[in-house]
Amino acid sequence: MNFSLTQLTGFMGLLNFLLENLSDKHMTLVDNIKELGRKMAGIGGTHSEGSGGLDFFSVEQAKAVIDYLNISLFQRYKLYEYLFHSPREELVISDKYVIELAPPADDTFPVPLEEGIPSDISSSPTAAEMDSKESDQESYLEEPCPEAESFEADASAGFTVEDVKSVMGEIKNEIIGNLEAEINKKLQIQEAAYTSRTEKLKRPK
Repeated sequence: MNFSLTQLTGFMGLLNFLLENLSDKHMTLVDNIKELGRKMAGIGGTHSEGSGGLDFFSVEQAKAVIDYLNISLFQRYKLYEYLFHSPREELVISDKYVIELAPPADDTFPVPLEEGIPSDISSSPTAAEMDSKESDQESYLEEPCPEAESFEADASAGFTVEDVKSVMGEIKNEIIGNLEAEINKKLQIQEAAYTSRTEKLKRPK
């Protein structure tokens, strides 16, 4: 309709006025149409007395405004009443997420990711493996050695009991010393790996 700025302002004010009559004053359709008639009074006339303040519209423009209000508001008046006055339930939509946690590791040092640390560290024995090896070594030391028994039986004629005990003590010390060296070496490797991982965690991101 090529309305001017003043005519657009008047049209939007008229639409807001009718909607407020419906939402706030609970006016019926008939009463709201009467209010529209009062607002449109004086359009096309020469006297400003009794004018509704919309005399800047021409008669043709006023008809176009009434036609628009008829098809957009008045024909759907019940729908607008339901929109403004009927209580509606508020739907609360929420999502639930189930997070599965990894089971706790039995080892003191869990198996690391292959891409997270160097291969020489990841392939080093864990604490559980070392404990298993130590228990195997202890059981090996406790089991009687057939070769030692044979040696003791063959050499018992030429040696005293003290000589045999001395030789056996030297053999045990040599075996235990080698085992301790191997265990200490593996513990140092494990300690270095643990220290490296601890330092990486302490570094600021």
